Amino acid sequence: MTHHIKINELTVKLVQKVIDRSEYFKAKVIKHDNGATVLDMTNASWNGGKLVSEICMGGLGTVELTSYNLEGNFLPSVSVYTSHPIISCMASQLAGWNVKLKKEIEKDGVIKKKKVFESLGSGPARAKSRVEKLFKELDYNDDSDCAVIVFETATLPNEEVMTLVADKCGVGPNKTYALFAPTACLTGSIQVAARIVETGIHKLHEIKFPIDVIRDGFGIATVAPIAKDDLGAMGRTNDSISAAGMTYYTIEVEKENQDEIFELLKKAPANTSFSYGKPFIETFKAANYDFYAIDPGLFAPAVYTVTNVKTGNSITVGEINHELLKESYKFI
Repeated sequence: MTHHIKINELTVKLVQKVIDRSEYFKAKVIKHDNGATVLDMTNASWNGGKLVSEICMGGLGTVELTSYNLEGNFLPSVSVYTSHPIISCMASQLAGWNVKLKKEIEKDGVIKKKKVFESLGSGPARAKSRVEKLFKELDYNDDSDCAVIVFETATLPNEEVMTLVADKCGVGPNKTYALFAPTACLTGSIQVAARIVETGIHKLHEIKFPIDVIRDGFGIATVAPIAKDDLGAMGRTNDSISAAGMTYYTIEVEKENQDEIFELLKKAPANTSFSYGKPFIETFKAANYDFYAIDPGLFAPAVYTVTNVKTGNSITVGEINHELLKESYKFI
């Protein structure tokens, strides 16, 4: 199905906003010889990080900066909302496209392939490339003539990476845009916190919740204090969501199906995972830094509240864990 909403076209307007006011947003604009544009958001401002987050959401979500009281510790946080949750979160914001670039090199007379770039891609370009299995389930096609991708990495996407993205998306390199920033920076902390609504829907999808019944999404998550390296930042930003991230969704479900849906929802919060209970970095270390040894069910908000607009009934499941978050953030 072709929708009238074209998320790549929507986000190009946001990208252009950053380009036009790059000094204000503290963004570095790089133009490759093939015409592709790359925005380095490593040192971006608060509003730069906010825009990166809204670009990840395909221009269909709003991210606002607010605050959070962590038992007397004053922290920044984001409130995120969208009335197009499936397109915005699943077809765009989800970091689901693993973009890799390998080069052939000769070593001791043997030709080998060396990886020169690898990063998970977020943003509306995913809906153009459709390389993920998920898109077989999503009733969404974007016929924009441009592509916008966001990488969570410190490595500059070079001209060959941008050509690869352009080719997969079926657009010209001169119509291809990338934004990138590592996890251990302000933009990294903001854009991961802004995934609160998306993380909630992704977990629901994993437990076979019928996500097509979701109408609106809203969430709040703390912006993790910047860690000294990307590994530490990955731990803290995950904990922002699983320890104290709160989500609210409206759904449309017939009265006779509501009990079953509400019961299924109880499996969603992060505290239902067998890997839950310690700061993520400790859990990761105990798993010998093997993601596959960690229960994927851990990647979920702390709390879900859901209202069924067909009946007016609501349910809240999960719990806030301030002690875990304070430990993760290293409050002394």
